[in-house]
Amino acid sequence: MTTFTEPPYYLLVSHSSLQHSSGLSSNSLAHASVEYRYADDSPLVLLSRHPDEHVLVLNHDPAKGDIPTVQSTSSHMAVTGIKVSVAPGASVNEDHSTNDNMYLLEVVSTSDDQ
Repeated sequence: MTTFTEPPYYLLVSHSSLQHSSGLSSNSLAHASVEYRYADDSPLVLLSRHPDEHVLVLNHDPAKGDIPTVQSTSSHMAVTGIKVSVAPGASVNEDHSTNDNMYLLEVVSTSDDQ
């Protein structure tokens, strides 16, 4: 796989949940709201701003060029994986400085109150 020094541009979150009361599971796909933070920023900016917000932290180190790591700051949500693939239609972009991969962040929630 090609390494990229640019941060991920195309991000989706795949959210799976298990309802304890019914034993059923559900899946949803959503666009992530992206905010850029840097290593020297206060860690307090990673806290949720309201009870329904879940913060996922994607660590991108351009010096390593590897797939970024992802962590959740929520006690009701855990990251189970990250999939990287070519974003459909992104290769027609004239700006070759962007990272044209699609990053699918896989998360799971076990709380009944999503």
